[in-house]
Amino acid sequence: MKKLPAPEQIARIRREALLNRAVEAYKFFYPTVSMQLNFEALEDLGAPVNRGFLIQLTTPDLVTLTQNSDTPYGLAYGDATDGPVVVEVPAGPIMGVVDDQYFQFVTNMGFVGEERGAGAKYLLVGPGYDGDLPDGYLVKRMHANRFLVCARAPFPDPEEGKALLRTLRLYPLADAAHAPENTFVDMSERKAVANPCVVDGTFEFWNVVKRALDGDVASATYYNEFGMLADLGLRRDRAFTPDSATAAVLTEAAEKANEQLVVAAFADEDPQRLVWPDRRWEWVVYSEGDNGYYERDFLHLSVRERWFYQATLETPAMFRHSEGAGSLYWLANVDDEEAPLDGANTYVLTVPAPVPAAQFWSVTLYDLDTRSEINTPQFKPVLTSLRDELTPDSAGNITLYFGPERPDGNVPWLQTNPGNSWFAYFRVYGPGAAAFDGSWKPSNFSRL
Repeated sequence: MKKLPAPEQIARIRREALLNRAVEAYKFFYPTVSMQLNFEALEDLGAPVNRGFLIQLTTPDLVTLTQNSDTPYGLAYGDATDGPVVVEVPAGPIMGVVDDQYFQFVTNMGFVGEERGAGAKYLLVGPGYDGDLPDGYLVKRMHANRFLVCARAPFPDPEEGKALLRTLRLYPLADAAHAPENTFVDMSERKAVANPCVVDGTFEFWNVVKRALDGDVASATYYNEFGMLADLGLRRDRAFTPDSATAAVLTEAAEKANEQLVVAAFADEDPQRLVWPDRRWEWVVYSEGDNGYYERDFLHLSVRERWFYQATLETPAMFRHSEGAGSLYWLANVDDEEAPLDGANTYVLTVPAPVPAAQFWSVTLYDLDTRSEINTPQFKPVLTSLRDELTPDSAGNITLYFGPERPDGNVPWLQTNPGNSWFAYFRVYGPGAAAFDGSWKPSNFSRL
């Protein structure tokens, strides 16, 4: 017959159980913390809820998870707690997405949305709303009330893109007859931080979780996972006052979970992650199907963790591994010898031309610590076919250079910081069949 352990063993087991629960909760709610910090940054920087947008061509001075400097962003924070909210998307080449406060996908917009670039009015409806809804809107019901609008305008001239993004509109449905003007704040030349790296591995992570819980309803899709938070003393509209022993466990859990997320993001061993068996390029998100981390029978938690530690946004258009996807993302953080990419070394990357991109392609460098654009004296984190002169050589290849010192000649080059590790995203917008069938592929990073 089993017997209860001795009191000191019971205390140890309880602590281990709480620690394990907290580690898993940290990893699962990392996207929620990321979104909460986005909401707070938007308001602090002058884009009030339901009334304002930040417009920016991202630079290294904007510390955000793997944003890029290819084309400008329009970012806004919406809240349907008091009733549905309207997002007006103008006609034209805008691609956008709406995610709720838990980074759950709500809808695509623009030429990747239902209107296919013709312009539309979207109506975002919270989970508790049961009132009448007017005609003339694309109605999207959400699992939470708060949401993020992220729109891009892929013009070669960023100022043209910004001008189009300034015609977006966001306002409560109740104000539709006399909708107030939105505010638009250009962040392109400013410094700001909207990045969970500021709380990585610290007790403060849990305080951000608490603010997120208090700011919205509990999404029914995460019913079980909210139970993990409840075991930690984190509940909506209840005080979060852990004693010193619990606070110590939560701090230790944050440290352990953050270490695990780093490994999931940048030291994954799953062979599915590799784009090609003879290359070190990896899919940032992968699955047995074509739905990102949403497998047919389960949520692929380790892939979800990998994605949200590196990046933000959830939309099927970013996760498809087939022709017709809106875009694709490949990750490289090791060279052809499988050594981590080091800012003290010089590397080359060979890109066969033409790249199978209906729109454009780019290579962006990111700092491993912040997962934001690398910040160097060159102040240039991206090489893009939109604006850079990327001319093939006589063999039909484009050779790109990466390292701390400028190479000889007028060659495409991005500077790196000695002493810092970095990783790269290769992005293809409007990828063609050759991007998937193996008939076209870039080289690995090779150290000179």
